[in-house]
Amino acid sequence: METLNKIDIPADVFKIWEKYSLKENIRKHCIKVMEVALKIAQHVKVNKEIDIEAIKIGALLHDIGWAVTNNPFEHFIEGAKILEKEGFSEKIVLIVERHFGSGLSKEEAKKLGLPEKNYLPLSLEEKIVCYGDNLVEGNKERSFEQYLNWLSKIEEKSPELKWLVEKTVERAKKLRDELTYSTHRTHRS
Repeated sequence: METLNKIDIPADVFKIWEKYSLKENIRKHCIKVMEVALKIAQHVKVNKEIDIEAIKIGALLHDIGWAVTNNPFEHFIEGAKILEKEGFSEKIVLIVERHFGSGLSKEEAKKLGLPEKNYLPLSLEEKIVCYGDNLVEGNKERSFEQYLNWLSKIEEKSPELKWLVEKTVERAKKLRDELTYSTHRTHRS
């Protein structure tokens, strides 16, 4: 695979991809999310201390849950379970568990029939991978506006998820503002 040959996939990531037979298209997506997340991190790093390795590993493994489920509302939970079982650090497990959309509150998780738990990204690394994932569709980078358009299509297709889309848009804008504010302080002061 062209992209896989261009970058060095850490052995522990490749081992998990292989063990769980993660599909090629999801691997490519994870690589693109890593690339976007690392670009975001480089800009944010000017003003804050960031664990770049956690962002890299977390981004590469953020969708490992798709290896065991086809349910978008479960893949992040299943991914966290896999990584916990495989002995990854809590930092990496939380990046995976909290990357869905722009996060879910405990109450929203309950409303969706998920385990009642906070799935909101809290650490800077969690926020960067979550936002990086928002800016990637398949294995292509997209603009924030394209992400918002994609969300509106979900709402059109599934009106019962309007509440979730609205919360996701609100949180995504906060993530964008937080991460771009820290890179462009002088422009927003």
